[in-house]
Amino acid sequence: MKNWTLFFCLVAIVCTSAEASNPFRMAAQNSHQIVLLNNGLASLEERLQMIERAEHSIDVEYFIYNLDKSGRIFTQALIKKARAGVKVRMLLDYFMVKNEFSPFYAFEIEKYGIEVKYYNPTATLNFISGQYRNHRKTLIIDGKEALTGGRNIADEYFDLREDYNFLDRDLEVKGDIVGPIQETFNHVWGSALSKKVARQKKPDRADSIYGQDQGILDDLRYEDDLKKWNQKIEKAQNFLTVEYAGLFEVIRAKGKLELAREYRGTCESMSFNSEYPNNGSKNSEERIIKHDIAERISSAEESILFDSPYFIVSNEASDALKQALANKVDVTLLTNSLNSTDAVYVYGAFDNGIKNWISKGLHPYIYRGSIQENYATMNDQIAHARYGVHAKSFVFDNKDVVIGTYNFDPRSANLNTEMTVACDNNPELARIVSEDIKGRMKNSILLDSSEKVDKYKFYSVSFFKGLEYLALKIPSLIFESLL
Repeated sequence: MKNWTLFFCLVAIVCTSAEASNPFRMAAQNSHQIVLLNNGLASLEERLQMIERAEHSIDVEYFIYNLDKSGRIFTQALIKKARAGVKVRMLLDYFMVKNEFSPFYAFEIEKYGIEVKYYNPTATLNFISGQYRNHRKTLIIDGKEALTGGRNIADEYFDLREDYNFLDRDLEVKGDIVGPIQETFNHVWGSALSKKVARQKKPDRADSIYGQDQGILDDLRYEDDLKKWNQKIEKAQNFLTVEYAGLFEVIRAKGKLELAREYRGTCESMSFNSEYPNNGSKNSEERIIKHDIAERISSAEESILFDSPYFIVSNEASDALKQALANKVDVTLLTNSLNSTDAVYVYGAFDNGIKNWISKGLHPYIYRGSIQENYATMNDQIAHARYGVHAKSFVFDNKDVVIGTYNFDPRSANLNTEMTVACDNNPELARIVSEDIKGRMKNSILLDSSEKVDKYKFYSVSFFKGLEYLALKIPSLIFESLL
């Protein structure tokens, strides 16, 4: 008996070691604390509280990082901890932030001891390698707690814009699964694709572009370039130091109220998946998440409920969905209407294929564009803004939940570096996520026939947005594999 016990212990150790050798695909069968973040203000407040809890390290990884209210509040919170001796690293996708959090901002924030790297900064001039972006979004504190989901750092993710915001979802986790999340951040940070980028050098009158004949036009051009260079520095310095008088406290006070209403619980079975950093030269066939999602879809027994800002079906997802629908699994989707989306070109591909999926039994809902019922915002003007779906969540058989950065489209399946966390065998969490998705569906339109697809195509859409859709329809079908 003792020999068999020893044998199974050795097997467990070997299996655990084998699994641990790949942090990009990891499972943990022990208790984790979780916080589900459906409300934008609550999600911003949780991020700020996580930063305040940091004692040793803060790692930040985002696809978008804007120079707005939330960006300023978040950044200044990082600076405060860096000045207190906490190690802070920021990894940002270059293509999406180069005109926002540019190397001018990186140069200034590094004065506080914060390291900044940009993902894939040289590939933007190359159409092929430039398609491979880092779409991961995570905040990791002391290697012990991590938050991921659909939200980037920008006002529209935290219900702070008065014209357009996103309905999104994040999950914060404390427990062993944070270890591999930290490891993969370290891996992406240390990869050849993640680089420091120097800011533009200060203009010098002796530079060859200004000529050597001391002409008045060259003098004026030099003075104008120097002025713009100094303005960029001043703008970056102000962003890092000047606070919003009074507004910061108001945002945090409202965020704390909403955070107190969010679901907190435990998960005994968690897993984490991430793609490897990739620019197309290797690992192109080793995509992890699309196979995990496809396997979960094809293995579902009763129901699949999911939301995604886009619904463009990759080959693997197509086969899995067909199998689930053939098995009479109830498959329900919440995605954007043309009115609620900020990506008009994607809707052209969506409405081209959705009729076929309806005929196979899929139940797609498109979001109307107004705020969901009983959703708290800071003021009435924000409450009357246009809203769109941005969450990327799956609920399988009313017990298994997957939340992350993975959109249901070919770009997330084949190009982007993505990440997901899953909590399995947790009916309570599944119920809470399902209730929130269904709450958003109440403000949506069920497309249960081809006639309805055509009827609601231009629902609440402006004349010019309709023209944009028509102009982009054919290009969206041509480049569907890149959407």
